[in-house]
Amino acid sequence: GFFKNILNKLPYQTVDFNKVLSDLNPKYQSFEDVGMKRTEALAKNSIFFNNEYNNTGTGQISVDGNYSNLVYANVEENKGGRLQDYRIMASFAEISDALDQICDECINKDSHGNIIKLILRDTELPSDIEKNLTDEFEKYIEYFDLERKGFEYFRQLLVEAEVYFEHIIHKQHTEDGILGVVHLPSDLIDPIYDNIQNMIIKGYILRKPIFDPTKPGKIDKFDFIPMDDNQISYINSGIWNQDKTFRLPYIENARRAYRQLSLVEDSIVIYRLVRAPERLVFNVDVGNMAPPKAEAYLRKLIQEYWSKKTFDSSQSGQVQKFNPQSMLDSFWFAKRAGSEGTNVTQLPGGANLGELADLMYFVNKLYKALKVPTNRLNPDSSFSDGNEILRDELKFAKFIIRLQQQFASGLKNGFVTHLELKGLKQKYGIKDQNLHLHFNVPTNFYELRESQKLELKATNYNTLVTNEFISATYGQKKYLGWNEVDIKANRELLRKDAEFQWELAQIQGAGPSWKDTIQPASGGEAGELGGTEAGTPPEFGGGEAAVEPAGDEGAGEEAAAELPEAPVV
Repeated sequence: GFFKNILNKLPYQTVDFNKVLSDLNPKYQSFEDVGMKRTEALAKNSIFFNNEYNNTGTGQISVDGNYSNLVYANVEENKGGRLQDYRIMASFAEISDALDQICDECINKDSHGNIIKLILRDTELPSDIEKNLTDEFEKYIEYFDLERKGFEYFRQLLVEAEVYFEHIIHKQHTEDGILGVVHLPSDLIDPIYDNIQNMIIKGYILRKPIFDPTKPGKIDKFDFIPMDDNQISYINSGIWNQDKTFRLPYIENARRAYRQLSLVEDSIVIYRLVRAPERLVFNVDVGNMAPPKAEAYLRKLIQEYWSKKTFDSSQSGQVQKFNPQSMLDSFWFAKRAGSEGTNVTQLPGGANLGELADLMYFVNKLYKALKVPTNRLNPDSSFSDGNEILRDELKFAKFIIRLQQQFASGLKNGFVTHLELKGLKQKYGIKDQNLHLHFNVPTNFYELRESQKLELKATNYNTLVTNEFISATYGQKKYLGWNEVDIKANRELLRKDAEFQWELAQIQGAGPSWKDTIQPASGGEAGELGGTEAGTPPEFGGGEAAVEPAGDEGAGEEAAAELPEAPVV
């Protein structure tokens, strides 16, 4: 498995991994046989992925090459430099604002104060077992402190494409499960895959920095610590680069727009600085001077104009000091004889300096690249429920849900490992596909769209069930999407509502003590609903059939004699 791939990449196979694990990662074997195995089992039975000759492991640096090139070479420079570039992008004002809006929508509390909840599907467990699993999940998810740090985790996922958490257990008491998690820096750890085809993670390589004892701020070396795949909760963006060698963050889509926007902003600022000031044009009358003399005369005037008188103690008095601002402000032109005398005109500043249409184009492009609705650019704009705005917000809400599902998948792997360590998964017979983690979906436009969809279903249902040839029950199944359980529950609630309405009518007619005022039926007691005197209704469902008294055979004959004869047809 994991170590077989590493040994195949080593330039020499003299490393004792048992000693490495005992010294650097003594908890490796505790995680080795727990966690989710379904994905790996499916790959082993796949015709496409199963290939005994393909044992070329891959990490996030290169597809092929020996172990030195795979893990050691260029790791710090490539990945570290790449993440540093993304972090600089994330500090850009517009990108930072867009990321804040995305992360704010990812963390939502429900009425019980929960951000994420556990849902059990396709399994029938007793209520006490479900409560036990829910309690274990709440204890496990509390380690991540999503209420306080969830914003930071989602921002890291957007910027760095990867989030890592180390599971902390007690080596002598693994049956207690995961006792906590530690957030690891993504630039110091990489996943190692089974082979270049199935992309199944077999483990991780952690580069633990060892600082120089003489210089605490300097890293002397790195300890390369192998970690089992169940020892880490790994969350990624789900986006590969073109060669599928490393993960890309979501802000990679905005790289081009970010570069263009920064260049346009700089060019606009430079243009405004250069073109904003008003300039003077001096047309100097030089008469019939020869060109050299006219030019010397202009230089003299320019020198006087460029300079200003100031006091300089080192030069013992007033001196002419150069004023560079004057040079930028004015133009000088010589005029010949026969023309008008010397005059000074004014050149206006640059036009259209207040127009930012080209700048806003790139700002909108940047927001679209990050999937944030462009109507959020203007905070002063009032809310309006238009179809186009709703479509953008609904698309944004679905993007948030995809992010939440990606994050929840990584948390689920860690929770399965927790149940495996405690032995609850085998004890309760739970499968991986029975456990589902769901973040609370973003509110506002998403809920508005769900309400509109329900309104459309209700309108179609009311329109079709008015037809006497269409059953109301069929309409509930077909157009409202109800199942048999929903339909039966609705009927039972209709019966209870009818009983409640009848009871309210009795209270309105006879007062709060209406039960005491009901006249007793024949053979019944006061308060029973079986009589017919004084307008009391019969008991729900009808009464018992009348039976002749035992030992009185003539009574039946006398009653029959009193009945009229049946008409002859």
